[in-house]
Order: sequence, then structure tokens, then C-alpha cells
Amino acid sequence: MQQYLQWWRDFVDWQQQRRPVVLVTVVRTDGSTPREVGATMVLGLDQQQQIQQSDTIGGGHLEFQAIDIAKDMLLGHEVRQRFTERFNLSARLGQCCGGVMWLLFERVGARLNRHDLIASQKAWQNGQNIVRHVSDQQASVWYSADHPMQALQADWQRNDEHWQWRQIIQPYAMKVMILGAGHVGEAIVRCLLPLDVQITWVDNRDHIFPLDLQDQIRCVSTDLPALEITHFDRDGAILILTHDHQLDLQLCFEALKPTQQSFAYVGMIGSKSKRAIFEKRMQARGYSSAQLEQLVCPIGIDGITSKKPAMIAIAVVAELLQVFDITK
Repeated sequence: MQQYLQWWRDFVDWQQQRRPVVLVTVVRTDGSTPREVGATMVLGLDQQQQIQQSDTIGGGHLEFQAIDIAKDMLLGHEVRQRFTERFNLSARLGQCCGGVMWLLFERVGARLNRHDLIASQKAWQNGQNIVRHVSDQQASVWYSADHPMQALQADWQRNDEHWQWRQIIQPYAMKVMILGAGHVGEAIVRCLLPLDVQITWVDNRDHIFPLDLQDQIRCVSTDLPALEITHFDRDGAILILTHDHQLDLQLCFEALKPTQQSFAYVGMIGSKSKRAIFEKRMQARGYSSAQLEQLVCPIGIDGITSKKPAMIAIAVVAELLQVFDITK
């Protein structure tokens, strides 16, 4: 079960802004449903008392009804702070999935202990799991856990009188380092943003990163981009997309350097002829055939031949999704 975590990031941001919100979480499913257990969306009100939404529990009439309930909670028309509702996804609800979903609604006020929440977010960014525990008798508490039970990504318990829910917010399933902040690099970053990806964007030019992206991802301006590769997580992906072929070659030397663990993916933008030239130069430096086989060049799934940055980005991100298979 892969979680999509835009709601988690926005939830922390909105709480830092002292905004009350409602969390809507799928806690149980039976049969065919549009989202899985653990799927969560967060809802708040803007200054005009209009609903703002982050993430989704599946869309359609189910989501419309959930939004109406959440708005009533935010406006005070619904006095309950935490409760669950069962939704039958039949023609009566205007959906044809045919399954059943149980949703947990929780209003989180502006007085939540934001320091604990911010600490949890920092722990999550550092690779730790975050546990949310809530019940009919207690509001959500959030805390980090190094090694929670892997099978217990979500746990819903209920009897005739009480219920409780435990949810584990896992770290990013995919980490990507993009070297090069040109048009293709920017297109790939923007394509990756809606996914659960930790992005590190590196360039040796100052003031190259778009302002609207600098607050969303880690941008690194450095004269030593190869050093960033040295310290990057070996379970991640390296994408080499710089404006300088000689720099591309130096970065390939570093990314394919023999180590105990290879990167999960090393890709470089370029043609088959560029790859052939690079292979000859790397073989002259002692790189083996096995090391050279790790290099993906050209990058992107087969069948997309356009050279438009946005099209290249779609092909490359699709290839990364195949490699990491984060949809499981």
C-alpha cells in the first residue's frame, strides 16, 4: 500500500498557519473502492469561507459528501470532533464501484501542539516513520518510530462501544537526484512533484532554480556537483542532465564508481552516439562492462520520441515509476 502524502505536507503547513482543518481518512474498505485504506485528504477554509482541499479519497459523489461533512465541522454546524461514517458505493450514492468504505472524520483545531507536529515532520524528512494514533476518546497524537511493524501500516479496531485507528506515514518511497537545472530538468521536477518523491536538484550555476520550486524541494548550487552524488542515498536514482557534456562525463564517473552498493538507477540524457562516446572514455578509465550496463542512456520509456521537455519528463518519470514500482 503506497500512500500519497501531499495531505501530510499541507496538514503540517496549515497547522503552522494556525488554521483549523478536518482530516478525512479511509479506515476500512470492502469490495471495489476508488482508494485504499490509509488514503487521507485534508480540508480547510480560506478567508472567504470556501473549502480548500489537499489530496483525495477517490473523487465522485463520495468525496463531495465527505467535503460537505467536513465543511459543516469547520463551520460548527457539526459538533462532533471525531467520528466514522460508512458509505455504500452503490447507485444510490451515484457511484458504481459497488464496494463499501468507512471514513474517519477528525477536526484538528488551531491549538494543536504544533511543536510536536513540526518535530514529527522533520523526523519524517530524515527517513523515520510517523505514527498517528486516534480513538473515539482521544484526538490524534503524532510521534516518530524507527521500526514500527511493517505489516501494520494501518490498523482499525472497533467494537460496540469504542474504536481506534493507527496509521503509519512512511518516508518517501523514491529519492531522486537531478543534476542540471535546464528546461528538461525543470520539466522532470514539475512532473515528479505530485508524487511521493524526495527530490534533490543540483546545478553549478547560481540563481538558476525557479523561485516557485525552491521552497518545495532541496535545491543545491555548488561548484562540486559530483560530491553531492557521493553523499546521496544508494537506494535512490541519479539523473544527469547538465548543459555541459564534459561535466556529464565527470558525473558518470562518480555515479558508476565501483562501490559495495550501486545506485538503484543512473540515467543520462543523450543519444546512442553520446553513450558510445562516453563508454569508450570510461572503458579507458578502467570501468567494466558491468558498470557501464548500469547507465541508462537514452533515458525514458520506449515509444516516446518527442524532444519537448515536458514529453521527455513524462517518459523519464514513467521509467522511474517502473524501476521503483511505488504504486504497490
